[in-house]
Amino acid sequence: MALISDLRAHLLRLYTSFTTTNTAVSTPATVKGEPSKCRYRLDNDCSDTFTLPDGRKLGYAQYGLQTGRPILYLHGIPGSRIEAAQFHDLGLKLGARIIGADRPGIGWSSPHPSRILLDFPKDLELLAKHLELDEYAVLGISGGGPYALACAVSLPREKLKCVSIVCGLGPPDIGMSGARWLNWLGFTLGYRYAPSWANRWFWQRQPIGRLDLTDEKRLELLLQSASGSIGAHEKDLEVMKDEDFLRLILRSTRESFAQGYDGIGQDGKVMCMDYGFRIEDIRADLPVQLWYAKHDVFVPLNHGKQIAARLGGRGHLRVEDETHSSIVVNWRKEILEDLVRSA
Repeated sequence: MALISDLRAHLLRLYTSFTTTNTAVSTPATVKGEPSKCRYRLDNDCSDTFTLPDGRKLGYAQYGLQTGRPILYLHGIPGSRIEAAQFHDLGLKLGARIIGADRPGIGWSSPHPSRILLDFPKDLELLAKHLELDEYAVLGISGGGPYALACAVSLPREKLKCVSIVCGLGPPDIGMSGARWLNWLGFTLGYRYAPSWANRWFWQRQPIGRLDLTDEKRLELLLQSASGSIGAHEKDLEVMKDEDFLRLILRSTRESFAQGYDGIGQDGKVMCMDYGFRIEDIRADLPVQLWYAKHDVFVPLNHGKQIAARLGGRGHLRVEDETHSSIVVNWRKEILEDLVRSA
Protein backbone atom coordinates (compact mmCIF):
# COMPACT_ATOMS: atom_id res chain seq x y z
CA MET A 1 0.00 0.00 0.00
CA ALA A 2 1.43 3.38 -0.98
CA LEU A 3 2.28 5.89 1.72
CA ILE A 4 0.47 9.19 1.46
CA SER A 5 2.09 11.81 3.61
CA ASP A 6 0.12 14.68 4.96
CA LEU A 7 3.44 16.35 4.31
CA ARG A 8 3.29 18.59 7.25
CA ALA A 9 4.91 16.13 9.52
CA HIS A 10 1.50 14.70 10.19
CA LEU A 11 1.78 11.49 8.24
CA LEU A 12 -0.01 8.21 8.73
CA ARG A 13 0.12 6.91 12.23
CA LEU A 14 -0.99 3.50 13.36
CA TYR A 15 0.70 2.60 16.59
CA THR A 16 2.15 4.22 19.67
CA SER A 17 3.62 3.34 23.04
CA PHE A 18 2.43 3.75 26.60
CA THR A 19 5.69 5.16 27.93
CA THR A 20 8.77 7.07 26.89
CA THR A 21 12.34 6.15 27.59
CA ASN A 22 14.48 8.28 29.85
CA THR A 23 17.25 8.71 27.32
CA ALA A 24 19.31 11.87 27.31
CA VAL A 25 18.60 14.51 24.71
CA SER A 26 20.42 13.58 21.55
CA THR A 27 22.97 15.62 19.68
CA PRO A 28 21.63 17.47 16.65
CA ALA A 29 20.31 15.11 14.02
CA THR A 30 22.89 14.50 11.33
CA VAL A 31 21.96 15.65 7.88
CA LYS A 32 23.78 13.78 5.14
CA GLY A 33 23.46 14.17 1.43
CA GLU A 34 21.41 17.37 1.65
CA PRO A 35 21.34 19.54 -1.46
CA SER A 36 23.19 22.84 -1.19
CA LYS A 37 20.12 24.82 -2.18
CA CYS A 38 16.66 24.65 -0.65
CA ARG A 39 14.27 27.55 -0.20
CA TYR A 40 13.61 26.44 3.38
CA ARG A 41 16.11 26.56 6.21
CA LEU A 42 17.27 23.07 7.15
CA ASP A 43 20.05 24.05 9.56
CA ASN A 44 20.28 24.20 13.34
CA ASP A 45 21.59 27.78 13.41
CA CYS A 46 18.21 29.05 14.66
CA SER A 47 17.96 26.33 17.33
CA ASP A 48 18.78 26.46 21.01
CA THR A 49 17.81 24.82 24.31
CA PHE A 50 16.40 26.25 27.52
CA THR A 51 16.76 24.50 30.87
CA LEU A 52 13.45 24.18 32.72
CA PRO A 53 13.27 24.38 36.53
CA ASP A 54 13.06 20.58 36.87
CA GLY A 55 16.26 20.14 34.86
CA ARG A 56 14.66 19.09 31.58
CA LYS A 57 15.81 20.68 28.34
CA LEU A 58 13.37 22.40 26.01
CA GLY A 59 14.51 22.61 22.38
CA TYR A 60 13.28 25.50 20.27
CA ALA A 61 14.06 27.34 17.04
CA GLN A 62 13.30 30.91 16.00
CA TYR A 63 12.44 32.03 12.47
CA GLY A 64 11.18 35.16 10.79
CA LEU A 65 11.75 38.68 12.10
CA GLN A 66 13.33 38.54 15.54
CA THR A 67 11.81 41.91 16.47
CA GLY A 68 8.41 40.93 15.10
CA ARG A 69 5.24 39.77 16.86
CA PRO A 70 6.03 36.52 18.70
CA ILE A 71 4.11 33.42 17.65
CA LEU A 72 4.59 30.11 19.47
CA TYR A 73 4.45 27.38 16.84
CA LEU A 74 3.12 23.95 17.82
CA HIS A 75 4.24 21.26 15.39
CA GLY A 76 2.35 18.26 14.07
CA ILE A 77 2.87 14.57 14.70
CA PRO A 78 5.45 13.53 13.81
CA GLY A 79 7.14 16.92 13.72
CA SER A 80 9.65 19.14 15.49
CA ARG A 81 10.79 22.72 15.95
CA ILE A 82 12.27 22.61 12.41
CA GLU A 83 8.75 22.45 10.94
CA ALA A 84 8.31 26.14 11.76
CA ALA A 85 10.97 27.00 9.14
CA GLN A 86 8.25 27.02 6.48
CA PHE A 87 7.12 30.38 7.90
CA HIS A 88 10.58 31.98 7.96
CA ASP A 89 10.34 34.10 4.80
CA LEU A 90 6.75 35.09 5.49
CA GLY A 91 7.71 36.04 9.02
CA LEU A 92 10.32 38.43 7.64
CA LYS A 93 7.77 40.02 5.32
CA LEU A 94 4.87 40.21 7.77
CA GLY A 95 6.80 41.11 10.90
CA ALA A 96 6.34 37.83 12.75
CA ARG A 97 8.78 36.01 15.03
CA ILE A 98 8.02 32.30 14.75
CA ILE A 99 9.18 30.20 17.71
CA GLY A 100 8.87 26.45 17.20
CA ALA A 101 9.32 24.20 20.24
CA ASP A 102 10.05 20.47 20.40
CA ARG A 103 7.63 18.60 22.62
CA PRO A 104 9.08 16.24 25.26
CA GLY A 105 11.16 13.36 23.93
CA ILE A 106 11.32 14.96 20.49
CA GLY A 107 14.27 16.75 18.89
CA TRP A 108 16.26 18.58 21.54
CA SER A 109 13.62 18.38 24.31
CA SER A 110 14.09 15.96 27.21
CA PRO A 111 11.50 13.25 27.84
CA HIS A 112 8.78 14.03 30.36
CA PRO A 113 7.31 10.72 31.56
CA SER A 114 3.65 10.62 32.55
CA ARG A 115 2.97 14.12 31.24
CA ILE A 116 -0.54 15.28 30.41
CA LEU A 117 -1.78 17.71 27.77
CA LEU A 118 -1.82 20.69 30.12
CA ASP A 119 1.83 20.23 31.10
CA PHE A 120 3.33 21.49 27.84
CA PRO A 121 1.75 24.99 28.03
CA LYS A 122 3.59 25.37 31.34
CA ASP A 123 6.87 24.69 29.53
CA LEU A 124 5.94 27.22 26.85
CA GLU A 125 5.09 29.83 29.47
CA LEU A 126 8.55 29.41 30.98
CA LEU A 127 10.13 29.63 27.52
CA ALA A 128 8.23 32.86 26.82
CA LYS A 129 9.49 34.29 30.09
CA HIS A 130 13.04 33.21 29.22
CA LEU A 131 12.75 34.96 25.84
CA GLU A 132 11.27 38.04 27.57
CA LEU A 133 8.07 38.00 25.53
CA ASP A 134 5.55 40.53 26.80
CA GLU A 135 2.77 38.96 24.75
CA TYR A 136 2.41 36.33 22.06
CA ALA A 137 0.08 34.30 19.86
CA VAL A 138 -0.11 30.53 19.36
CA LEU A 139 -0.29 28.62 16.08
CA GLY A 140 -1.05 24.88 16.21
CA ILE A 141 -0.96 22.67 13.12
CA SER A 142 -2.64 19.22 12.94
CA GLY A 143 -1.26 17.32 15.95
CA GLY A 144 -0.42 20.69 17.46
CA GLY A 145 -4.15 21.44 17.66
CA PRO A 146 -4.78 19.79 21.05
CA TYR A 147 -1.81 21.65 22.53
CA ALA A 148 -3.07 24.94 21.07
CA LEU A 149 -6.41 24.36 22.80
CA ALA A 150 -4.54 23.60 26.03
CA CYS A 151 -2.66 26.88 25.62
CA ALA A 152 -5.92 28.74 25.01
CA VAL A 153 -7.39 27.51 28.27
CA SER A 154 -4.30 27.86 30.47
CA LEU A 155 -1.79 30.50 29.34
CA PRO A 156 -1.96 33.90 31.06
CA ARG A 157 -4.68 36.25 29.81
CA GLU A 158 -2.34 39.23 29.74
CA LYS A 159 0.18 37.35 27.59
CA LEU A 160 -1.80 35.20 25.14
CA LYS A 161 -3.51 37.39 22.54
CA CYS A 162 -4.71 34.99 19.85
CA VAL A 163 -4.80 31.30 18.92
CA SER A 164 -4.90 29.87 15.41
CA ILE A 165 -5.50 26.18 14.70
CA VAL A 166 -4.98 24.71 11.24
CA CYS A 167 -6.51 21.28 10.53
CA GLY A 168 -6.02 20.57 14.22
CA LEU A 169 -7.14 17.43 15.99
CA GLY A 170 -9.93 18.02 18.49
CA PRO A 171 -10.94 16.14 21.67
CA PRO A 172 -11.26 12.36 21.28
CA ASP A 173 -15.00 12.35 21.96
CA ILE A 174 -15.52 14.03 18.56
CA GLY A 175 -14.59 10.75 16.91
CA MET A 176 -12.89 10.12 13.59
CA SER A 177 -15.84 9.74 11.23
CA GLY A 178 -14.71 10.74 7.77
CA ALA A 179 -11.09 9.75 8.29
CA ARG A 180 -9.30 7.12 6.24
CA TRP A 181 -9.09 3.82 8.07
CA LEU A 182 -5.43 4.13 9.10
CA ASN A 183 -6.03 7.49 10.75
CA TRP A 184 -9.25 6.28 12.33
CA LEU A 185 -7.43 3.26 13.75
CA GLY A 186 -4.39 5.23 14.91
CA PHE A 187 -6.27 7.99 16.71
CA THR A 188 -9.02 5.78 18.07
CA LEU A 189 -7.03 2.75 19.24
CA GLY A 190 -3.39 2.76 18.16
CA TYR A 191 -2.04 5.67 20.14
CA ARG A 192 -3.86 4.55 23.24
CA TYR A 193 -3.18 0.84 23.31
CA ALA A 194 -0.40 -0.28 20.95
CA PRO A 195 2.86 -1.40 22.65
CA SER A 196 6.11 0.44 22.04
CA TRP A 197 7.50 -2.31 19.80
CA ALA A 198 4.56 -1.87 17.41
CA ASN A 199 5.18 1.87 17.32
CA ARG A 200 8.84 1.32 16.39
CA TRP A 201 7.96 -1.39 13.85
CA PHE A 202 5.54 0.91 12.09
CA TRP A 203 7.76 3.97 11.83
CA GLN A 204 10.84 2.02 10.79
CA ARG A 205 8.93 0.94 7.69
CA GLN A 206 7.97 4.45 6.61
CA PRO A 207 10.24 6.70 4.50
CA ILE A 208 10.10 9.38 7.18
CA GLY A 209 11.17 6.92 9.89
CA ARG A 210 14.14 5.41 8.01
CA LEU A 211 16.87 7.22 9.92
CA ASP A 212 19.44 4.75 8.61
CA LEU A 213 19.14 6.48 5.23
CA THR A 214 20.20 9.92 4.05
CA ASP A 215 17.45 12.46 3.61
CA GLU A 216 17.97 12.35 -0.15
CA LYS A 217 17.31 8.60 -0.13
CA ARG A 218 14.28 9.10 2.09
CA LEU A 219 13.07 11.71 -0.40
CA GLU A 220 13.47 9.22 -3.23
CA LEU A 221 11.39 6.64 -1.35
CA LEU A 222 8.74 9.20 -0.51
CA LEU A 223 8.44 10.28 -4.14
CA GLN A 224 8.22 6.65 -5.25
CA SER A 225 5.42 5.94 -2.81
CA ALA A 226 3.51 9.01 -3.96
CA SER A 227 3.84 8.15 -7.64
CA GLY A 228 2.31 4.74 -6.99
CA SER A 229 -0.54 5.97 -4.83
CA ILE A 230 -4.09 5.17 -5.86
CA GLY A 231 -6.99 7.47 -5.12
CA ALA A 232 -4.89 10.35 -3.76
CA HIS A 233 -6.46 13.78 -4.07
CA GLU A 234 -5.01 15.93 -6.82
CA LYS A 235 -4.04 18.62 -4.34
CA ASP A 236 -2.01 16.12 -2.31
CA LEU A 237 -0.26 15.01 -5.49
CA GLU A 238 0.55 18.63 -6.28
CA VAL A 239 2.16 19.13 -2.88
CA MET A 240 4.18 15.97 -3.44
CA LYS A 241 5.85 17.59 -6.43
CA ASP A 242 7.46 20.25 -4.23
CA GLU A 243 10.78 18.60 -3.40
CA ASP A 244 11.98 21.52 -1.26
CA PHE A 245 8.92 21.20 0.95
CA LEU A 246 9.42 17.46 1.20
CA ARG A 247 13.02 18.04 2.24
CA LEU A 248 11.80 20.31 5.03
CA ILE A 249 9.37 17.64 6.21
CA LEU A 250 12.09 14.99 6.13
CA ARG A 251 14.45 17.25 8.04
CA SER A 252 11.78 17.95 10.64
CA THR A 253 10.86 14.30 11.06
CA ARG A 254 14.53 13.33 11.39
CA GLU A 255 14.44 15.48 14.52
CA SER A 256 11.14 13.85 15.53
CA PHE A 257 12.91 10.51 15.93
CA ALA A 258 16.29 11.85 17.07
CA GLN A 259 15.82 10.21 20.49
CA GLY A 260 14.08 7.14 19.16
CA TYR A 261 10.43 6.43 18.50
CA ASP A 262 8.96 6.58 22.00
CA GLY A 263 8.69 10.38 22.08
CA ILE A 264 6.25 10.36 19.18
CA GLY A 265 4.41 7.45 20.77
CA GLN A 266 3.86 9.33 24.00
CA ASP A 267 2.93 12.50 22.12
CA GLY A 268 0.18 10.66 20.28
CA LYS A 269 -1.15 9.04 23.42
CA VAL A 270 -1.34 12.36 25.26
CA MET A 271 -3.41 14.02 22.54
CA CYS A 272 -5.77 11.04 22.21
CA MET A 273 -6.65 10.85 25.91
CA ASP A 274 -9.08 13.02 27.85
CA TYR A 275 -7.88 16.63 27.73
CA GLY A 276 -8.55 17.47 31.36
CA PHE A 277 -10.50 20.58 30.37
CA ARG A 278 -13.44 21.61 28.19
CA ILE A 279 -13.21 23.76 25.08
CA GLU A 280 -16.14 25.69 26.54
CA ASP A 281 -13.80 26.83 29.33
CA ILE A 282 -11.63 28.90 26.95
CA ARG A 283 -12.06 32.57 27.85
CA ALA A 284 -14.62 34.46 25.81
CA ASP A 285 -12.36 37.38 24.89
CA LEU A 286 -9.64 35.24 23.26
CA PRO A 287 -9.73 35.28 19.43
CA VAL A 288 -9.58 31.71 18.10
CA GLN A 289 -9.10 31.17 14.38
CA LEU A 290 -9.94 27.77 12.90
CA TRP A 291 -8.73 26.73 9.45
CA TYR A 292 -10.03 23.40 8.12
CA ALA A 293 -10.14 21.59 4.77
CA LYS A 294 -13.15 20.06 3.00
CA HIS A 295 -11.16 17.07 1.72
CA ASP A 296 -9.18 16.30 4.87
CA VAL A 297 -9.14 12.55 5.61
CA PHE A 298 -6.44 12.82 8.27
CA VAL A 299 -8.30 15.19 10.63
CA PRO A 300 -11.86 15.39 9.27
CA LEU A 301 -13.65 18.71 8.89
CA ASN A 302 -16.05 17.70 11.68
CA HIS A 303 -13.29 18.45 14.20
CA GLY A 304 -13.26 22.09 13.14
CA LYS A 305 -17.04 22.28 13.21
CA GLN A 306 -17.27 20.73 16.67
CA ILE A 307 -14.54 22.95 18.11
CA ALA A 308 -16.30 26.01 16.68
CA ALA A 309 -19.64 24.87 18.12
CA ARG A 310 -18.14 24.34 21.57
CA LEU A 311 -16.62 27.81 21.45
CA GLY A 312 -20.18 29.08 21.09
CA GLY A 313 -19.52 31.36 18.17
CA ARG A 314 -16.32 32.76 19.65
CA GLY A 315 -14.20 30.89 17.13
CA HIS A 316 -13.92 31.96 13.49
CA LEU A 317 -14.16 28.83 11.33
CA ARG A 318 -12.83 28.99 7.76
CA VAL A 319 -13.39 25.99 5.52
CA GLU A 320 -11.30 25.81 2.36
CA ASP A 321 -11.42 23.56 -0.71
CA GLU A 322 -8.20 21.84 0.34
CA THR A 323 -6.71 18.68 1.85
CA HIS A 324 -4.79 18.15 5.08
CA SER A 325 -1.47 18.79 3.37
CA SER A 326 -2.50 21.49 0.91
CA ILE A 327 -4.31 23.91 3.23
CA VAL A 328 -1.11 25.10 4.92
CA VAL A 329 0.86 25.18 1.67
CA ASN A 330 -1.79 27.15 -0.22
CA TRP A 331 -3.05 29.39 2.59
CA ARG A 332 0.15 29.93 4.57
CA LYS A 333 0.27 33.67 3.88
CA GLU A 334 -3.36 34.27 4.85
CA ILE A 335 -3.02 32.16 8.00
CA LEU A 336 -0.04 34.16 9.21
CA GLU A 337 -1.53 37.51 8.16
CA ASP A 338 -4.71 36.87 10.13
CA LEU A 339 -2.74 35.75 13.16
CA VAL A 340 -0.43 38.80 13.12
CA ARG A 341 -3.40 41.12 12.65
CA SER A 342 -5.34 39.57 15.54
CA ALA A 343 -2.29 39.50 17.80
